Amino acid sequence: MIERFKDIFTGLERAHGVTKVGHSNGNGTKVQGKSFIKRDTVTDELWQNHLQGVESLGIIPINDDNQCQWGCIDIDSYAGFDHKKLVNKIKNLDLPLVVCRSKSGGAHVFLFTDNYVTAKLMQDKLTQIKAVLGYSGSEVFPKQTQLKSEDDTGNFLNLPYFNGDDTTRYAFNNLGEAVNLESFFELYDSTKITAQQLEELQIKRPVSEHSDGPPCIELMAQNKVGEGGRNNALFHYGVYAKNKWPDNWKSKVVVFNETAMEKPLSDSEVDIITKQHDKKEWGYKCKDEPMCSLCDKSLCRTRKFGIGEEIMFPNLTDLQVIDLEDPYYYMNVDGQRLKLESVKHLRQQSLFQESCMVQLKFRPPTLKEKDWVVVTNQLLNGAEITEPAEGLRTEDQLQNHLEEFCLNRMSSTDKTDLPKGGVWTNNGYHHFVFDRFYHQFLMRRRWDLGYSRTAQMLKEKCNCENKRVGKEKLSVFAVKEFDKKQEEYKQKVLKEESPY
Repeated sequence: MIERFKDIFTGLERAHGVTKVGHSNGNGTKVQGKSFIKRDTVTDELWQNHLQGVESLGIIPINDDNQCQWGCIDIDSYAGFDHKKLVNKIKNLDLPLVVCRSKSGGAHVFLFTDNYVTAKLMQDKLTQIKAVLGYSGSEVFPKQTQLKSEDDTGNFLNLPYFNGDDTTRYAFNNLGEAVNLESFFELYDSTKITAQQLEELQIKRPVSEHSDGPPCIELMAQNKVGEGGRNNALFHYGVYAKNKWPDNWKSKVVVFNETAMEKPLSDSEVDIITKQHDKKEWGYKCKDEPMCSLCDKSLCRTRKFGIGEEIMFPNLTDLQVIDLEDPYYYMNVDGQRLKLESVKHLRQQSLFQESCMVQLKFRPPTLKEKDWVVVTNQLLNGAEITEPAEGLRTEDQLQNHLEEFCLNRMSSTDKTDLPKGGVWTNNGYHHFVFDRFYHQFLMRRRWDLGYSRTAQMLKEKCNCENKRVGKEKLSVFAVKEFDKKQEEYKQKVLKEESPY
């Protein structure tokens, strides 16, 4: 069973996700947990622990070849989500999908293939599917179409069936009934498709009178707009109606209010909106809710009354923090992977724009500073912490320098050499003067961490102790003696002499 589950959800082998879940606040909303990525091989033990309920496993679907065998639409909802309704919609559209209840109570909608496909193909198809299902604002996994480098890990998804059959992350059959793990395997077998079938999969959007306008308007008309977003939605619709029906756009606004709102706005509220449009020409309110959660920019640009070639600020998502003393970052910019070399590139909008120009070949428009602060705070609040590649941590580098210094520096059995920068080895400990280690050794290796911070790190991370030695009570650092590395002797292989 473990092997079967592992084969279905295969992904990146060199890293996996871990989520420390926050507690519910009791009102049906989710308290944000902390997510981070561990750079460890995804072992059989991790798969086993997941199914046995020991530790939840998050898998990154894209591999180092930028391919995948599964993808997922992550529909976030924290209370009262109707999974059966979603299953019925998928069945009516005849789509090869499996619905699972997610950790938060929303839905993970999986698409499986029997062999590897490009991450781009999987992402493109799922992006089309989520729009048809009415969840354009939902995230799609894989979130990347390619990994930038060996230290880029992409984003992970928490897998279903944590704790096996005794789980809240179960799949639903075609009747909308929860099923056990064995039945999930049967669902997988009946829905998985070939690479060619995925390539040829046609996702048909229902034709409506709004098919020439922003896709968000179509979705609002289909799914109704709830309280809290009605005024924005109707104002947004007014822009579209005025462009398409210049002679009778007001009557169209009235009809949309009556048909697309769960509870229509009052006549006076509608009148205020139409008078605003009478006074001047407005643009679409793409950045506001509920439109931004239903946005499909690429499709919108192709529509007669869509946004056209208007330069819009890209959608920034999925910030990853590489956990170093001086961290660097990865994020998705309209689905494309971007690396930011330092926190400055996140703080200063001009440096962020330069990174986009160099790596992605486009320049985003400039936001007002207050808006940029809002955007970056949202990214940081939802950021995933990723362990750096081995040897990149400052403390790892310091440990390596310390070992080299103690083993290769002038070694002495006499403590009198310490003030000269020597290393005195005695009773299982290396002793050295920190000032000499810092200025004579580290600085020559372009060490850029400050004097005091380095001393602190030696104590906290490298297990160094302060000691006083000799009659003069010389202040030194002491660290347990390192084992000398024995170099393996390799016999020289003599090449056969050539006659030429």
